[in-house]
Amino acid sequence: MNKKYVFFFILIFSTQLTYAASGGQLKPVQIDLGNKASLQRGAQIFFNNCAGCHTLQYHRYSKFVGDLGISEDMIKSNLILTTSKGEKTKLGSTIVNAINHDSIKEGFGVVPPDLTLTARSRGSEWIYTFLTSFYEDNTRPMGVNNVLYPNVNMPHVLWYKEGLKEMDENNILTVKVQGQLTQKEYEQEITDLVNFLTYVSEPAQLERYSIGLWVMLFLVFFAFITYLLKIEYWRDIK
Repeated sequence: MNKKYVFFFILIFSTQLTYAASGGQLKPVQIDLGNKASLQRGAQIFFNNCAGCHTLQYHRYSKFVGDLGISEDMIKSNLILTTSKGEKTKLGSTIVNAINHDSIKEGFGVVPPDLTLTARSRGSEWIYTFLTSFYEDNTRPMGVNNVLYPNVNMPHVLWYKEGLKEMDENNILTVKVQGQLTQKEYEQEITDLVNFLTYVSEPAQLERYSIGLWVMLFLVFFAFITYLLKIEYWRDIK
């Protein structure tokens, strides 16, 4: 069988597995990689709340300068939180953290995964649904569970923003403890975070989007020129 058809069937099958695993209830999320303000807010949320456990080891801090419009001084002062051989990590380094894998595995039961490619492997909607589906469960070690990913060994890091939800007998989540943000405000913050993780998973998308319009205009212009040439070549052929 042709390799491209094999790849196509694998892609469709893996997508269906991801969808089925979620119970077919993934929540839609508005991704806008052209919104630099959203990407900047997402970066802030990630480094304030996620970078302590999760890495972005296939991405470099220096990419944020051109892609997100964040100054080098801002990155060095607020985003680079690690050191290398006693000196602060350099701007061109990949994004890692200082956690001890043995210690964190003992505490959580698993090493927190790198999130660089999560948006590509699972999808933006999966991440958004996951981060909005935590609820209180005192039977779990972290005191919370997740509708999309049952029995996940991860605390609800953003509980202070969202608050705590509980699940009733009808499997409906309701707010038990109000957080700092309203539900709408929290969903907007998660949208910004997912937008950022989507960008990190494939930074080249920004460049593709920026030149896409020019490529389409060129093709339209080229098609017009081709049409005029066709008329000229066939003018004397009757």
